[in-house]
Amino acid sequence: MKLTEYGYVSPQEYRIDRDLDAWMKGRKKLQAIVYTQPGCMKCRQTVRQLSKAMHTKAVTATADDIKALKAGGVQSMPAVYIFQGSKPIDYWSDLRPEKIRQYTEGNQND
Repeated sequence: MKLTEYGYVSPQEYRIDRDLDAWMKGRKKLQAIVYTQPGCMKCRQTVRQLSKAMHTKAVTATADDIKALKAGGVQSMPAVYIFQGSKPIDYWSDLRPEKIRQYTEGNQND
């Protein structure tokens, strides 16, 4: 039995609790989804820089994705969506060094 802040628990309950805590902390971390196009240097640079600070998923945009992005106001690639957990907190398109710095300075990915 292990003593926790809420009482004694079995080793199995302790592992479950520890894993749940780690999972919940992970859900609060910043994540990025970056829609890219093949051969796009600005896209590669954006993904590379954001990957230093957070989990970043690069998605090669399909024709349908591009239609939807244009309908949403995107005029150039990449299209970047930043999330904290599952909540969207920021969005931009094109290479935006000042926006990238906003999320990368002092937030190195572990």
